[in-house]
Amino acid sequence: MTDGWRRLDARMLLVHPLETLVRFLPALLAIVVFRAGSDDSDRWELYAVPLLVAFGVLRWVTTRYRIADGQIELRRGLFTKQTTTARLDKVRTIDLTAQLHHRVLGLAKVEISTAGGQHDRLVLDSLSVDAGRRLRAELLHRVDPAVTGLPAPTGSPLGVDAVPDDAPPPVDDEVLLRLDPTWVRYAPLTVTGLASAAAIVGFVSQGVSRFSQERSVFRDGASLVSRLSWWVDVLLLLGVVSLLAVGAYVLTFWGFRLTRNRLGTLHTRRGLLTSRETSIDATRVRGIRLDEPLGLRLAGARRLKVVTSGLLREQGGSDWLCPPAPADVVTPLALRIRPDEAAVSGPLTPHGPAARRRRLTRAVVPAVLVSAALVAARLLWDWNGSLLVAVPLLLVGAVALGRDRYRALGHTVTPDHLVSRHGSLDRQRVVLDRDGIIGWKVEQSFFQRRVGVATLVATTAAGQRHYDVVDVPVEMAYAVLAQIDPDLLAEFA
Repeated sequence: MTDGWRRLDARMLLVHPLETLVRFLPALLAIVVFRAGSDDSDRWELYAVPLLVAFGVLRWVTTRYRIADGQIELRRGLFTKQTTTARLDKVRTIDLTAQLHHRVLGLAKVEISTAGGQHDRLVLDSLSVDAGRRLRAELLHRVDPAVTGLPAPTGSPLGVDAVPDDAPPPVDDEVLLRLDPTWVRYAPLTVTGLASAAAIVGFVSQGVSRFSQERSVFRDGASLVSRLSWWVDVLLLLGVVSLLAVGAYVLTFWGFRLTRNRLGTLHTRRGLLTSRETSIDATRVRGIRLDEPLGLRLAGARRLKVVTSGLLREQGGSDWLCPPAPADVVTPLALRIRPDEAAVSGPLTPHGPAARRRRLTRAVVPAVLVSAALVAARLLWDWNGSLLVAVPLLLVGAVALGRDRYRALGHTVTPDHLVSRHGSLDRQRVVLDRDGIIGWKVEQSFFQRRVGVATLVATTAAGQRHYDVVDVPVEMAYAVLAQIDPDLLAEFA
């Protein structure tokens, strides 16, 4: 090709027609079924099959991309030409995703993100795995003028247009973490694992419920379970959910590996059937997030995510730096990424009596209302009296929840980071780079004003776009603002 233009891998001719055919298969089947009783012998709907195949071939012929003049450019379309460009210094993350049929052919889909939205990305489907990794090296390792004089991951420094097509991918990255298969024991202890289990059950039941024979099997199974003791049913439910959660963990995180190259770029690889590789430019990272859901916390485990710009939220899991794992694995890993011990594991400043009262009130009031409803239902509608046993359990649990939520509440400021922590059932500790904060907001609800606390919101271009210091005394909120950004304090006077 001329002018540096490159095509997608020719093996996509086996992938795209098949994907297109599968995408339109329900419509084709509906047409076939509708015309099954027709006397017309001209099966014109079958002509759509070669047309769909031709459409897939057309995508390969009309899709080209190149890297030149400090940008990546993608052209596609025959009758309606589309040209998408992105400056190399705006590239934030690169995802290499390979579903099962991609992996069989040695291909991958490369998604280049310049921001956090679906329209801020370039998609190349499909490239060979090696070509995708070379492209990733070109985009992330060669674009910063401050590091062009350093030894490149694959040898001598090269410009973005001078990387040979047969150059090998980087092999000298620093390995920060490898998955230990024993960590699957933490899968049932997170909401994510339980949600994955529920999704698997829903998908399977929806698929097999179309057949009457399978529906009868479900009815017979439900009848058998209903005849068992309640504690046996609970054990069966826990066992099935745990197995499904473990299965989802294995499918998602099998082979997980986190590496870092000499320029600081973080790279993750994971997946059993569908493999995914995500590369995150170090200059786009704005912090880390340590998650400690209640189940993991009781088991002495946690998980680690990155706070960065450019990740697509629809591609859940791209921000994982460590799956659920022991705390003595996750904490040292966090320190290697953000070497600030006070921020990662140091003590936090508590938020005082007003915040404690708010934590307890917000936990106890709903429990009191539910308890009152149960008592009223017993007195007015003669509900089963055994339900009243739940009343003291709800009240005791609510008090314990409120106290635990207050113990989690806190913040601290270090020379490089703002740290905030909150939550009980889903506790999060966010270590946010101070130089990544682009704005501030002090919020007070009606109830917060009455007790003299506020929520200090630090806005950033990364992650969730804002991170909150919850229920902090008002004077303490302004003290944090004065410590981090004294020039802006006058704006809040």
